[in-house]
Amino acid sequence: MRLKSLISRALLRVIVDFTSVFRFAFFREIWTLLVLFNALFFGCATVTLLGAGLILQPPPLYTGYSANVPEFLLGSGWLIMVLGIFVFNLVVSSFIYVTLPGLLLFPLSAIFLVYRGFLWGLLLYVLPVSVFLLALPTIVLEGEAYVFATVGGTLLGASWTRLLREYKGEGLSRVDALKMALKECLRIYVFVVIFLIAAAIAETIVVLLSI
Repeated sequence: MRLKSLISRALLRVIVDFTSVFRFAFFREIWTLLVLFNALFFGCATVTLLGAGLILQPPPLYTGYSANVPEFLLGSGWLIMVLGIFVFNLVVSSFIYVTLPGLLLFPLSAIFLVYRGFLWGLLLYVLPVSVFLLALPTIVLEGEAYVFATVGGTLLGASWTRLLREYKGEGLSRVDALKMALKECLRIYVFVVIFLIAAAIAETIVVLLSI
């Protein structure tokens, strides 16, 4: 009975921790970074897209939206394609390319985010208008996931350098501050996962329609 009670309490704590990320108080803690990084990412992509229209006319030859997906996924079923796109975007595009650099030096997450926005602007430039509109949900969902991943990386890097007031004021050591930031990053990654799942489904639909 005691073991059962301990398991029940552990599950309840996990559920409470999970649902806490959807409370307004959580967004109030990070809203400034969310607004800033959304402006940087989508602003950079938009400026690059418009600038490419002025400099690179006419657009390069469009080779199909499926060219953006690894070839081995194209021959698989739709479920494998969704899973493959999601895992790649979560592990490589979000964690390795965006969050991890911020852990080493917190401005790097924002720098890599802006660079990705620049690349996206070039990528979107070659899309026909019809395909661009079809891919717009994927662009927004995936881009928002990278914004949240950037917030996570920035908090991680700022924690061990103790630049944020919340880490300074509590008199935490660098290790304890990093542990605190890791918990926050895991909560943030709940949204990264949600956005990337939705983006992977949307992208799979676009790919299947464009083959």
